[in-house]
Amino acid sequence: MFTITNNVLKRLPLSALLCSMVMVSAFSYAGGGHPHGEERGAESHGDHVGHSDEPALVYTHYTDTTELFVEFPPLVVGEPSTFVAHFTRMDNFKPLTSGVLDIHLKQNNKTAARFRVKSPARTGIFLPDVTAKKAGKYQLLLEVRDGDLHAIHDLGEVTVFPDSASVTIDQDEAEGEINYLKEQQWVNPFAIVQTQARPLRRSVPGFGTVTAPADGFAIVRAPSDGYFSTERFLNAGERVTPSQALGTLIPRLGDGADIGNLLVNLEKARAQRQLAEADVKRLQGLFDQGAIPEKRLLEAKQNLEVARVEFQTNESRLTQRSGKVTQAGIALTAPVAGELVDVSVRPGSFVRAGDALFTIADSERRWLDIQIPEKFGSNIATATGSWLIDEGQPRVLDATTGAQVIKVSRQVNPSTRTLSAAIQYPSNAGPNLLGARFPVHVYVSEPSNTLAVPTGAVIDDGGQAVVYVQSGGETFARRTVVLGIRDGPWVEILKGVEPAEWVVSEGAYYVKLASTGGDAIGHGHAH
Repeated sequence: MFTITNNVLKRLPLSALLCSMVMVSAFSYAGGGHPHGEERGAESHGDHVGHSDEPALVYTHYTDTTELFVEFPPLVVGEPSTFVAHFTRMDNFKPLTSGVLDIHLKQNNKTAARFRVKSPARTGIFLPDVTAKKAGKYQLLLEVRDGDLHAIHDLGEVTVFPDSASVTIDQDEAEGEINYLKEQQWVNPFAIVQTQARPLRRSVPGFGTVTAPADGFAIVRAPSDGYFSTERFLNAGERVTPSQALGTLIPRLGDGADIGNLLVNLEKARAQRQLAEADVKRLQGLFDQGAIPEKRLLEAKQNLEVARVEFQTNESRLTQRSGKVTQAGIALTAPVAGELVDVSVRPGSFVRAGDALFTIADSERRWLDIQIPEKFGSNIATATGSWLIDEGQPRVLDATTGAQVIKVSRQVNPSTRTLSAAIQYPSNAGPNLLGARFPVHVYVSEPSNTLAVPTGAVIDDGGQAVVYVQSGGETFARRTVVLGIRDGPWVEILKGVEPAEWVVSEGAYYVKLASTGGDAIGHGHAH
């Protein structure tokens, strides 16, 4: 099922259409002496053909898969008419490089004649000859096949004239005076899109900062002054699991500490630990017999824990003083699973208590913390998502991309005069770099259908918003437009274009250059 738009155009006289090319054509006639598809010998058109005063019929026609732009002289009985048929793929706007083209002349839904060429004469261009045997009205169809591609372009009714003297042409003149040839479109960035109503949402401006989720973020800080040590250093970007070892902090010795004092303190701590262990063992038996309350036993166990910590601390200090720092210290572990997004310490470096050593963030999720000016505050309660420009491309963060609004403030910050909102989204759906800041637009309405074009279709031309409408295969019209709301990659058109028109969505600037007559953007017509 094809979506068909048929633009019937009037062009300048057919000129310089058969330059530098060898044409291979085939033709046949229903009921005639040649079977359908019989090939005719190649004809050389020479190296150059001068301008012709012969008028041409010009058609531009679209299907879901191909665009056809074709020029040919009026059909006269017994006289060959060379069709210059340009075929462009609609998925990438590049020319067909192979394929078979059939031209059908039909009457009463039956094929009266068919003419075939089995390959393009030049990239994207087929040059079949059509020679009709009988005057009258015919339905003209061009059918192209190339692998899985199959498209039929129905150009409507054409007349086969009995002689050249009776030829008349009645075609509407194409809008616009900008000529941008197919050969130029095919080698430069180019795309078109048909204008239609699309669901767009109103949004308000703000400024967003990428952060890690509150429940998927942790900073590992130094518990005391000391030196950092590790057997395997971890770099930013590596993933860690809960309780995974990150390194060891060797506490700094106090001023005036020496080996003798450390040995004495270690033995005192060892004795205190042993006494506490014996006390717990004794009280446990009495508690089991019901001779003492549980409170006595709990106090003894707490004293034991303190004694053990004091022993470990003194042992660590002595080991450090002896130069065996890798065997002592305070173990640093990851409190959450995630990715190391920042490592602020190096082996052997000295750190102060409270210094941030490692920053861990959930690698699957991000938050976008958004500040919105207070004058838009009344709309924030209905926030459903946002859009922003990331790496030059619009990014939409809403339910369709797995994002959700998780926080909306109800109070204006007295210092910044802003309100805040937060959106959670999958890391691959939006900006991923923590701390990055972007201008953001927050959606504050339900979608409504309105005429829209891609934002890339609109260019600033002398302070005016301008789009270029393709009125024919190689003919364009400059239109000044009035813009409305913008929703990510789409922008509303309030005035300037109509539904179902074809607008240049990529390469509009090249069309603008063509309007100035610049030759640098491509080359001339040389069929």
